Formats: sequence, C-alpha cells, structure tokens
Amino acid sequence: MKEVSCRILEMFFRELKKKRLPEGVLIEGVGYSLEHFQDKHERIDWSAFVLLMRNAERIWTREEITEMGGAWIDSPFLRHIRLISNALFTPKQFYQWLSKDATTSRSGGMQMFTCVRTTFRDLGPDHLSLDVSLDEGYEHCPAFFLLNKGGFRDIPRLVGKPRATVETMPIERGERYLIALPPGSDRVNPIRRAVRWITAPADAARELDDAHATLQVRYEELDAARAKLAAQAAQLRTAHTVNELIQNNLDLDLTLEAIAGALVKEAGFARARVELDAEVDGVKVCRSIERGDGGSSPMEQVLEGRGGHRTGKLTVFAHAPSDPSERAELLAFIVPSVMMAIDNAISYLVVEEYRRGLEVRVAERTAELSQARDDLAGTVHDLERAKEARDRIFANLNHDLRSPLSLVLLSISEARATRAEAAAGATGATDAASPTDDRTLDAIEHGARRVLRMVDELLILAEGREADLRLWTAPCNLGDLIASVAEAWKPAARVAGLTLEHEIEERLVARVDPNAVERILANLVSNAVKFTPKGGTIALRLSSREGRAVIEVRDDGPGIAPELEQRLFKRFERGAASKGTAISGSGLGLSLVKELAEAHGGSVGFRHAEGGGSVFHVELPLIKSGGEAEEAAIAVTPKLRPTDYGIAADASELPSVYEPVGTARATILLAEDDPNLRDRTAKVLASEYRVLTAPDGLAAFELAAIHAPDLLVTDIAMPGIDGIELTKRFRALEGTRMAPVLVLTTFGGIGDKLAGFDAGAVDYIHKPFEPAELRARVRSQLALRSLALQLLETEKLAALGTLSAGLAHEIRNPANGIVNAVGPLRTLLPPEAIAPDTPAAQLLDVIEHCSRQVASLSRELLGFKRGVELKRQPVEVETLLRRVKSTIRHALSGIEVRERLDYRGPIRCAEPLLAQVLTNLLENGAHAAGKGGWVELKTSLEAQRVIIELSDSGPGVSDELRERIFEPFFTTKPAGKGTGLGLSTARDIVLRHGGSLDVRHASGHTIFRLEMPLES
Repeated sequence: MKEVSCRILEMFFRELKKKRLPEGVLIEGVGYSLEHFQDKHERIDWSAFVLLMRNAERIWTREEITEMGGAWIDSPFLRHIRLISNALFTPKQFYQWLSKDATTSRSGGMQMFTCVRTTFRDLGPDHLSLDVSLDEGYEHCPAFFLLNKGGFRDIPRLVGKPRATVETMPIERGERYLIALPPGSDRVNPIRRAVRWITAPADAARELDDAHATLQVRYEELDAARAKLAAQAAQLRTAHTVNELIQNNLDLDLTLEAIAGALVKEAGFARARVELDAEVDGVKVCRSIERGDGGSSPMEQVLEGRGGHRTGKLTVFAHAPSDPSERAELLAFIVPSVMMAIDNAISYLVVEEYRRGLEVRVAERTAELSQARDDLAGTVHDLERAKEARDRIFANLNHDLRSPLSLVLLSISEARATRAEAAAGATGATDAASPTDDRTLDAIEHGARRVLRMVDELLILAEGREADLRLWTAPCNLGDLIASVAEAWKPAARVAGLTLEHEIEERLVARVDPNAVERILANLVSNAVKFTPKGGTIALRLSSREGRAVIEVRDDGPGIAPELEQRLFKRFERGAASKGTAISGSGLGLSLVKELAEAHGGSVGFRHAEGGGSVFHVELPLIKSGGEAEEAAIAVTPKLRPTDYGIAADASELPSVYEPVGTARATILLAEDDPNLRDRTAKVLASEYRVLTAPDGLAAFELAAIHAPDLLVTDIAMPGIDGIELTKRFRALEGTRMAPVLVLTTFGGIGDKLAGFDAGAVDYIHKPFEPAELRARVRSQLALRSLALQLLETEKLAALGTLSAGLAHEIRNPANGIVNAVGPLRTLLPPEAIAPDTPAAQLLDVIEHCSRQVASLSRELLGFKRGVELKRQPVEVETLLRRVKSTIRHALSGIEVRERLDYRGPIRCAEPLLAQVLTNLLENGAHAAGKGGWVELKTSLEAQRVIIELSDSGPGVSDELRERIFEPFFTTKPAGKGTGLGLSTARDIVLRHGGSLDVRHASGHTIFRLEMPLES
C-alpha cells in the first residue's frame, strides 16, 4: 500500500554524503531503485522502510539516528509549517496539532506514514504525552521510534524555544513519549507575536509560490500521462475487437481470413498479409492470404507458436498520414492474439489430421488386439500347463532330494544303534567305538540335516511365491514353544561364548503351525548367535499387545547396516558383515521368516536396539480366551538343531596337527573355517603328509611364519582375513616363497580365480571335491615345487663350485705338503722330544690334525665342481650300508644302530659319492643322538625308486631350518666341529644322480629321506 513517503528519506542520503558512503549501503536488499527513493513524490511500503531502517542501524548509532530525527525539523519540507507555527502556535499547541483528528488519530503531521496513529494527552503546565502506535499487522521498527524521539525533542525549536526533554516507554504496537517542555513555553510575548503576524504572510507567500510552481510541473506530467493512457485505452479496445473477431473460428483458413480482414477494417491498416510455412507434429502447414491495398511503411512481425518455434510472418502496411510509432504500438498489442489464434487453428488442424489417422489406427489396433486376445488365451493355457509341470518338478525334486537325505539319516541312526549294541556286548577294548568313528557319523548327519533344512526352506519360499503356502495350524501355547526352543539353543550359545535369556508372558495361545513358528525362531536365533560377538547376550521375549502376540529376538551385535535395511527381508540378501567375516548363510532366512509370519496373518519388523545391536519382532494374532484357547495342549519338541544352521552345539576340540602313519612326505598348512570340513580334509591329506590346520586366515598366517610349510591349502571366505589376503601374506614370508598355494572354495567365478592367481595361488579346487583329486593335485604341486627347488639348488651349487674349485686347488697343495712333512719330522726328532704329553708331541698332533682338516675341506670344495661325468656301477644297498658303517665305526661308538631293510637289492650309482652322502648323514645322526642314543636306517622300493630314510633320537631339525641346513657353509654344530658343506655336498651328489634329499617329520622325529632312481 506504500505507507511511507520518500520525502522522509532525504535526510538519510544527506547524512550518507557527510560520511562519504555510497547510497547502496542504505538501500541494499530493500527492493526499490535509488531513483525511486530519491523522488520525493514517490512512496514505499512499510516493510521496505523496516528493511531500510535495519540497514541504517548498521550505519549509524542509536544516538545518531535520534539526532537525525531532530535535524528533520530544519528540512525544506517543513519550512512553511515553521513559518505558520512560529506565528500561531505555542509548542504544546503544535504537539496537539500533530494529533488534531480525534476521530481517527490520523494526524496531519503523520501523513508521511499512513499506518501510524498519534494520541495527545495534556499532563499539566509544560508537560504532555504522545502515544505513537502502528496499525495492527505492521512490523515493529525501533529506528522509526528513535526518529520520532529526536523530532519530538526538537519541535519547540519551530517556535523559537529550546529543546524539550523526552522519555519513552513501550506500549502495545508502539511507544509513549513523555515530553517536558522548557519552562514558560506556554507563554508568548505579544510584541513578538505581532511581529510574526506582520512577517509571516510574506514568507508564506514565497513558500506558496514555490509550491505552486511544483504543482504546475506535476499537473503537466499528469496531463501527459492521461493522454498516454487514453491512447493506450484506444489501442486496447481495438486489440480486443480484433481478438474477438479472430477467435471465433478454429478452421485455419477462416482464421487467417478473419485476421487479415480485422487488421484492415478494425485496426485501420491499409493492407495486411499473413504467410505460414511450418511443420507441426509431422503435419506440413503452408498458407498465404492478403487483404486491402495500398499503404506504405511496411511493418513485419515473426509469428511463433508454442515452444518458440517459427510458424510464419505477418506484414501490415499503414496509411500515409498515420503515426508510425502509434501503429507499431497497436501492432504490438495485436500480435500476441494473432499468434494465439493461428496456433490454436494449427493445433486444431493437427488434431483433425491425427483424428483421421487415429480412426485408421484404431481399426488396425482392434484387429491386433483380437489376435493378441487369442494369443493370450493360448499363452494362459501354456502357463497353466507350465505351472503344472513346475509343480510336478518341485514334487519330484522334493522326493528326489528328501528321499536320499532321509536314507542317509536313517543309515546313520542304524549305524549308531549297531555300534551301541556292539559296544554293549564287547569284551575287549578293541571292540569299543572309536571317537573318530563318532565324529565321522556326526559330520555326515550334520551335513545331511543342513541340506535337508535348506531344501525345506527353498520349497517353502517357492510355495509362498505362488500364494500356495500350506500351514497345518492348531491352537498352541506360544510360551511353551518359545521356552523349548530357547532351551534347545542355550548349549550352542554357551559354546559361542554368549548368554541366551528368555522372558515369557504366560497363557498366550495362537492358532499357528508349530513347525513354522519354530523355523521362524530358529532363523532369528541362529542369526543372533552368528553375529553377536563373544561375551554378548541374546534375549527372547514373548508379550502381547492389542490382541497380538509379540515375539522379540534381541542381540547386542554389530546391528544392521543402513544400506541393508530397505532390502533386509528380500531373498538372497546378505550384509557386508556376513561376507567380511565369512559367516555362513544363504540369504534366505529372513525372507522365509517374513513369508511364514505373513502366512499366519502376522508381520515381521526390525529396529535398532538401544546401546547397539538389533531387535527383530514378529507379531501373530492371538486366540481370545476360552474355547480353543483352553484346549491348547500341543506339546512341541524342537526338531531343528543348531547344527542344522552350521552352529556347533558342543565344544569338542579337533586336533590342530595331523600326522601320517609313516613318514610325512611334506608339511601342508590347511586353512578352513568349517570345523567338520577342516577335520575331514586334513584326514584325507594326512595319509601321506603332516597337516597343520587353522580355523581362520590370521591363525594360518601365524602357523606359516613358525613352520614354513611346503604347501598351503586355503578356503577363500574365512573370518579375520580371507584366503586371497592370506595367499598374499604367505607369499611374502621368507621361507614359503617357493611353496605352492591351492585354493579350496565354492567361489568359482572368473573374477575370484583371477584374484587368487594374482595373489599367488597356483590351482583351484571346487567344493565338493573328490579326495583322490585333492591328493593328486597336492602331489603334482609338491613335485613341481621339488623340481623348482632342485633347479634352484643346482644353480646355487654350480656357482659355488666354480668359486670353490680354484680355492680348493690353492689350499690342497700346501695342506698335502704339511701332511707329508709331519711323518718325516717325527722320525728326525729324538724320541724323548716327541714322547706323549710333551709340548713337541702335542704341537705335532695339532699340526697334523689341522692340516688333515684343511685337506678334507679342499676335497669337499672340489666336490662342488660340476661337469664331470659320474661313473655309475651296480652295488647292493645292503653292501653299501655295511661298508659305510665300517668306515665310521668310531663315530657310531656308543650309538644303537637300528635297521629295517625292506629293500636290499642293487642300485646303479657312483659308489664313492653315494657312500660319502650316507657317511655324512650317519655321522650327523650319531652326533645329534649322542652317547646312549639311537640311529635308525630304513630302505624300501617305491615306484622304481630306492628310498633310504635315516632318523635319530636327537632333538631334530626345526621347521624354519629345514631348507637352510642344505645351504653351503651353514651348520648347527659348534665352531670348529663342521664346515657347513656336508649336507649341501650330499644334496648335490643326490641331485646329480637324479634323486632328491629332504627333511621330513614322523612320530615326533626328524627324518632325512633320500630317493634315488633304481637305474640312476
């Protein structure tokens, strides 16, 4: 409504100039232009004035704003008021004049603000009050009341008096000003008033003359505006008439005819031409029409349709004496209506064309729908037959899966019963049932029951998807059912390190399928057991609410990830926690819970537990008390076991190391999180190998760092670190870089395989697997590893042989000279000088011993020289061993030599070299066993290879030293007791014969196993 006059703002712009600030800081965000504010004839809204005052409060202080209100008294606008008031009013009379309209309290002095009311009260001599308030609905403005305070303070100056004293107090929607005038303000000097009466008219006349000039300018502006409005009104009337004429028809040709005629007859143009050339929705529109003749000053307008696309052109010609600008303005008024009329006519034309085409298409579509109806009827028939076939397939599948599983479970029960009878009638310890056999039967039963459970759940989900889920319902006491399920799961919770609690509201009866409700509870509790960390608590709670039973399963596990919440009850959904920790599951459990709950007329939901964890709640309708509720006496024994969900129900310990019956061919590390599968796989491999087992990736890595296994067999999905990460870390260990890695897993995708190969795996074996296949793959990978180690050893020994050969030649000659000189030296010295225990004799013994040791070292170094053809001859193994034992009889003194020679026949070899190998092994064994110990020799023949195994009663060789002992110059003997070349030379000799020499474990002892081809 523009309640504020812009005259009031001139003082603000004047003060801005004094501060040398731009005008923009005052009007920022107000919504009017600077020119508008500076035009004293304009007005603004009160809301804009409030925004402007807020800007003013950021520029000036409250005191400065008050002073500006007082300074407004001196503005040119109040000059004539000052003249009149000086002649006629006392200060109090002037205050009263400000609120002289008692009926509306809208004063003449407040016409600057039309939303402000002022009320005057006389409080006695020299005292009065003014109440200034805003109309209801207008925003309070503190700066406005500061301006009033300054103005009311300085009003006495209008009549030549000093300033008044002003105090303020808030009132509803405004302020009350308590004004104390200077003493004697009500008295006026008669002489002074007379003088004012004489001079005031002249001053007033000058002021009125200036006001008259201003009003004259304003009148001329208003007259020009009136003339302009009259011309615009005439143009609008003409445009309206033209619009009415051209909007009466939707036919395009008639519309163009009406447009051209109206422009000539009604708008007063001499000639008009309309040209159309456009394509709209595939319809080509080309038209041209012209009416009238003559004219000059052609004016053109482009015609546009909806969307801004060009449809044509309008050209008009004005009469010669007409005003071009007036004609142009009229045309501008008319063109929008013209474009609208043409656009409507074109749209109508397009619709007509579409209608005609649509009738043809409807007929065609009707024929197509008739054909589709016939086809659909055939399809429905085919779908019914397909559904029948699917039902038969599911029935057959159910039979074909459940029948063999039932047979397996019955066979297990029969085997246990037979073993129990045999144990009851057994007379000796050998007839008793072994724990291994019991574990085997348990593993078979657990696996069969898990498969049977998953088959049942898949069939239930399939029935639910077809809305054909059948339930066998009966009144059931939910409290008894939940208590029995809780008791059945408590042992599994204890094994997992958890506490399982249950709280039950008594006498809650519902018509349910007990087996289905048990399956709901088993799925929820199994998830809680799997995901709750050790030391946590699981709580089952049964309560009622509004005629429904509420079953809650609460845990304090990691909770549900936000990204999984929306799809939590969908099929095959598993969270990142289950994938990252290798928790088993198909992703069907919660979907099955939802299907079964809804089949009972209930619901299932989830919420986050306070303090962490999850709460799953199932609601089922209750039976009202009496009737069926009183008859509910179904006793339910839980059929589903924790083991059916892959959860251990007892804390039975499985061995971590599996030893073969005979000599271990190698050491294998097996990483598998499923305890039963880990046990069975380890037993498959333990027929030939020493097997170390680990339940997760981190434990496997720790074992690998300690034992340096020859081969790693790992699952992919495991807790801690998965098989891929384990493979990477295993490859980085110093002692396992040459050890192959076999991945044993159910993940068969190409991406999983590539990830495993990139990490360092060499082979994949898919579950389920044949034991023979696993053993064959392990055997082949160990053979490849052995070949690789032999090649590596050959390269190392070849390089060392080149180095040592030259060194040995340089050492051997001086050593032989010393050895040969010791004998003559003894004959030359007097007998008494070299008598035993004399210094000379001891010195000669030291010289002879050291020179022989140097000679021995040079011979061993020369043994590294390669390229010399071996002279092989057949020799009996038994004969060779007898000669070796005879040679080192002194070393075997006090040592028990055990022999088990299953093969005594011939072998082709370089006898001195092979004797050197056996001598070295026997001497090392005797040294390790010590006096009173034993050394054992075994021989056998396996696949045309002669096997010689040597073990002793010594401390053995640790896993981390198994390969290092074959490195040149490495020895475990004290300084001066060995050169560190014996075993490396022995392995080199065996490799040159095409055989192998390595270290193995059996029955707690270290075995050096030598394999040689029968015809080397």
